[in-house]
Amino acid sequence: MRASLREELKNDLLVLLGLLAAAAAYRMYLIPNQVVNGGFTGVGQLLNHATGISVGLVNVALNVPLFLISLKSMGLGFGLRSLVAMVLLSVLIDHIPLPPATDDMLLASVYGGAISGIGFGLVLRGNATTGGTDMLASLLHRLVPVVKVSYAIFVFDGLVIIASAFVFEAQAAMYGLISAFLCNVLIDLVLEGPNSAHTYFIISDRSAAIADKIMHEMDRGVTGLEAMGMYSHAHKQVLLCVVNRFESMRLRRIVFEVDPRAFVIANKAKEVLGEGFKSM
Repeated sequence: MRASLREELKNDLLVLLGLLAAAAAYRMYLIPNQVVNGGFTGVGQLLNHATGISVGLVNVALNVPLFLISLKSMGLGFGLRSLVAMVLLSVLIDHIPLPPATDDMLLASVYGGAISGIGFGLVLRGNATTGGTDMLASLLHRLVPVVKVSYAIFVFDGLVIIASAFVFEAQAAMYGLISAFLCNVLIDLVLEGPNSAHTYFIISDRSAAIADKIMHEMDRGVTGLEAMGMYSHAHKQVLLCVVNRFESMRLRRIVFEVDPRAFVIANKAKEVLGEGFKSM
């Protein structure tokens, strides 16, 4: 129980630090310099400039319907934690008392993208998400399986950045691309490496229950490999599963919820070709 409580407190601390970092990036660098790096927060920046509606309020308004639709598939605990994280991020972006750090757009795009990437990476490490275009893309993929999640994210974020060229100026969109690139690079680095996918080998006496939960809750395929422990000579079924960076912490949570004594090996996949990832 104490170990579980410590893990929860650790996750909460990671999420809080991540939210503070992401909010600081927007307040100090991105919003004052009109640098848009995609996402619903980027939509909020555009609408804030056009109508005066706060960035955080737009973020909440766009995210809440997606959370309500996706809550069941996300799992109650993960979904509620993420919903709280999204709302808190929106409040911090609107109200955290931080002045602009620079009026140089290049510095703003570099530091804003890097710091926001670190922040969002910490949130993901803390077993939460702040929603946005990632969740929208995942929902679209479930409704229309032919639409790949990675392509949908690219299109959504790309459209937001392109729109910034018309709402602000063409130069803003160019800096937005720099910021978006750095944000994604830093998210990957915080999540243990620059690779977009991770391969998991899971050894457990409850492999069937784990596989069923992964397939139904994450909509990911699982392969069972027949194996034998050379010490005990007991036959076991080793599970093989490949997930993207956003799903890694969720997969671990599912495995150890079903079997706290499971043995898990995680490898960074250099490249993954096939359904759910990238085609040739």
